[in-house]
Amino acid sequence: MAPDLDTEAAAITAALRTLAPDLTVVPVIRTSRPFYGARVGDLRATAAGWLRAHPGATPGQVAGLADRLWNTGIREEQLVACFLLARDRAALAATDPRRVLAWTGLLDNWETTDQLGMNVLGPLVALDPGGRLGLLTELAGDPNPWSRRLALVACTRLARADGAARWWPAVAELLLDLADDREAALPRASSWVLRSWLGPCPEEVAAFVDANAGRLPALAVRETRAKLATGTKRPPRRPAPAGGRP
Repeated sequence: MAPDLDTEAAAITAALRTLAPDLTVVPVIRTSRPFYGARVGDLRATAAGWLRAHPGATPGQVAGLADRLWNTGIREEQLVACFLLARDRAALAATDPRRVLAWTGLLDNWETTDQLGMNVLGPLVALDPGGRLGLLTELAGDPNPWSRRLALVACTRLARADGAARWWPAVAELLLDLADDREAALPRASSWVLRSWLGPCPEEVAAFVDANAGRLPALAVRETRAKLATGTKRPPRRPAPAGGRP
């Protein structure tokens, strides 16, 4: 018997309120969305548990459940929606990328934005980069700064796709389009993208950073060069002067 998606969504919400029953404020995540503070690990476990309990659910049903959960506008439900699709690759493939773009109207903080980019939109674009990279360009021009951040975060997952280096020129163009944007911590997201692409095409990324160092965010340039030199985004420590501090 097919699961009733409204009933299943309500049951997940009830389980999530058991994990964290009271609205809370998390200082490091500014958001106007309801936020109960359940741990991310517990939210992943909730998604995994639902999938184990419903082995007969079709990809379309899982995708439909994720859609219902996301559109509650509640942080916990939204992250479970992301984790459902991340764990069920067939459900992810059955998800309309345009539907995911419609979800961006509820983005207003870095956590849900990054989870959506890492677990849903980035992998969706990676399934068909040639047909879907235009969606990221569209997001990069969105008035909502969190949508613009989403475009960059999705690029970090595209770097893992087979033959990713082929798509680097499009990613580089997107980075330049957003190089002057300082909202929604976009300089940090740009750094994340550059460092992610050092895997598939380090020489191209290094040349791009050198050629555009004056235009890219200074943070992104500094951390990418540090990653090239040291393997981490932190620059090498300067040796202490002989004899200790002056």
